[in-house]
Amino acid sequence: MWLKNSAAALLLQALGASATWSAYQEYLSHLPAHTSKHQAAQPKISFSPNQPFEPLPKSTARGKNCYVQSHNDFKTDDSPYILDALHQCNNGGRAIFPQGTTYVIGTALDLTFLQHIDIQIQGYIQFTNDTDYWQKNAFYQTFQNATTFFQLGGEDVNVYGGGMLDGNGQVWYDLYAKNIYILRPILFGTIGLCSGAISDLNLRYSPQYYNFVANSTDVVFSNLTISGYSQSNNTAKNTDGWDTYRSSNVVIQNSVINNGDDCVSFKPNSTEILVQNLHCNGSHGISVGSLGQYVGQVDIVENVLVQNIQMSNATDGARIKVWPGSPSALSGDLQGGGGSGRVNNITYLDMSIANVDYAIEVTQCYGQKNLTLCNQFPSSLTINDVTMTNIHGTTSTKYQPISGYVVCSDPKVCSNITLNEIAVVSPNGVENEFTCGAVDQSLLHGINCTTINKGSN
Repeated sequence: MWLKNSAAALLLQALGASATWSAYQEYLSHLPAHTSKHQAAQPKISFSPNQPFEPLPKSTARGKNCYVQSHNDFKTDDSPYILDALHQCNNGGRAIFPQGTTYVIGTALDLTFLQHIDIQIQGYIQFTNDTDYWQKNAFYQTFQNATTFFQLGGEDVNVYGGGMLDGNGQVWYDLYAKNIYILRPILFGTIGLCSGAISDLNLRYSPQYYNFVANSTDVVFSNLTISGYSQSNNTAKNTDGWDTYRSSNVVIQNSVINNGDDCVSFKPNSTEILVQNLHCNGSHGISVGSLGQYVGQVDIVENVLVQNIQMSNATDGARIKVWPGSPSALSGDLQGGGGSGRVNNITYLDMSIANVDYAIEVTQCYGQKNLTLCNQFPSSLTINDVTMTNIHGTTSTKYQPISGYVVCSDPKVCSNITLNEIAVVSPNGVENEFTCGAVDQSLLHGINCTTINKGSN
């Protein structure tokens, strides 16, 4: 419920210990003692230890500044002000959300018209909790019924400034617990962007994924913080840090992610993706997939490099998940199997884990617990040329003494999976004990395999 008092201090006092209060207090704590209306310097983004797969285009010069107005009352929709500033400074300007200013977005914003513009978010932006409106009006993105509050696209667009976007997720976490078929919006939708950088931002309390990157090329995400857990008994589910989809030459780096699902997930037709220097906590790992979900669709994920990852309190470290050839149901709102395609040239380097259920997980039976049925209908999506090197640390008690899982549905569709310099220890002191099946174990260097026989459950 939106509060009616127009004084920001009284509004926040009334919010009490809510997620909104927590996010805004965090934002205020990072402000300088004396805020002022000023232009933020564009971050100089560098790449180390790896460069992008392809050189990134340079931005054109920016001239005009447009300051985004606000009602600054935590209740009135500021979307018209935002659109006005973006149109005014499109094609060579900067739209500035000043420090210490609060904005409310209650309208789905199509920002795919942007060209050669910087968006400096120094303020605090919150999306309304009008779940009925957003379920009807958020932008439908086709993949797994994903929707977004807004879609940012166009050409040569940079978003930065040190400010905060708050998805007001608590109402969604509670609603999803009652109805798994609701459409929960994604906080940041990068849709159809050709060259740009999203950096130096704080993303909080997304209803679902934090970032969805679709139909985009030459895009960098750098120096983001992501966080937002449920403050009720209802878990914040499907809160992936990033999902990439039908996109290429994307870099995700130098960020801290505290969430409850994949830290990064490479969805269908993600190619030339670089992920480096992330600290992931509470996640489901850095994941290829899930893939092969839809019959008649060809999913391709290839040329992916992941390096320098700290992974803690997670279900997985390095993960590849592919649906089997037969229909399967992971949950009531997530079903599939029978799609085709390939996973090719995937590299994980230098991952440190702590309290992670599986250090490494490779499966072609995603969503299918019956391995007999999975092996009878092997995946139509092939896995080939996967290398995982220097993954080390401790696993959780969940599967001990097992610390990894590499099981394919058939060697004909799953080959050249190589593990090197693996040193993962379960809490009882057993090192490198894996469950293995339908793979070339001679390539799993230093791994002690407990073999799953074909047809076992």
